[in-house]
Amino acid sequence: MTRLTLTATPDPNDASSPEAEEPLTADAPPSTEDAAEPGVGEAVGGVRAAFMRMLDAHVTLLRAEMAVFGKEIGIIAGLALGALFIAILALILLYVGSFLFFGDLLFGSMGWGIIHGTLLAIAFIGFVVVNLAGGHVERYGLGAALGAAVVVIVALLLLSNVGNAGGETLRNWLTDNFMTEDLPFGAAWLVTLSGLVVFGVIGAIIAAVAGWRSALRGSVLVSAVVAGFALSGFIGAVWTSTRYEAPDGVLGLAITLGFLTWIIAGLVLVARAGFDPEARYANLIPRETIAAVTKTKEFLSDELDRQKDRMMGR
Repeated sequence: MTRLTLTATPDPNDASSPEAEEPLTADAPPSTEDAAEPGVGEAVGGVRAAFMRMLDAHVTLLRAEMAVFGKEIGIIAGLALGALFIAILALILLYVGSFLFFGDLLFGSMGWGIIHGTLLAIAFIGFVVVNLAGGHVERYGLGAALGAAVVVIVALLLLSNVGNAGGETLRNWLTDNFMTEDLPFGAAWLVTLSGLVVFGVIGAIIAAVAGWRSALRGSVLVSAVVAGFALSGFIGAVWTSTRYEAPDGVLGLAITLGFLTWIIAGLVLVARAGFDPEARYANLIPRETIAAVTKTKEFLSDELDRQKDRMMGR
């Protein structure tokens, strides 16, 4: 008789089960997050590195181009400054050379050219000084007109030799009527002495009248009279004792006196009229803008006060 035996069905979860002991041979696929993170980081790093390399390349290129640019700018600036310097030298040479040439050609000496060129430069500088100081430029121009008149008058007086002729006439009269040969200096100095005394007295009288009208008194008035006598006497002595035969030297002297008259008389006329620097630089102040801003400020202040009163129920 056959005996029936019961056998237990193996539990698949049991560790002792043959199926449980059998390991899994297939690997589980990795998660999506674990697979994506290393790839994105590497890509971002690669892009950043490429961008930095490109930026460095552009900076290097820019530096190289700026070096070339700076070199070219230096060359251009050097050439421009050199040309400007040469042009200034050429203008100076033209200015000085012209006065030297015409001084020798017209007046017989390059010294006159140097004197005239210097005085002309000073005269034009005077225009600039008067304008910047707020003086009347037209009065300085009047000094130029007076200088031109002096040139004409002095040239005519010297070329006519009227002073020398008058001095010799006075000498002859003194020689005929007085014992001039007994003088310690002799009769040869009578012409010079005549001009000194006559013109010195005239200059002293003019200085006395001008000083008295200008309220000069005492030692100041006496000093003015002495100065007038000395200056006028010197001019008279030179004028009467000299006979001018060459017109070129006469014209050179006349032009020199004309320039001096222009400068001195022009500055005196300007000084007597006074200076007004405030009026000269008045256009540098934006007065209309300041006035408009002030009015706007007052309007806004009034408007603000009115709005406050309305809000407070007044």
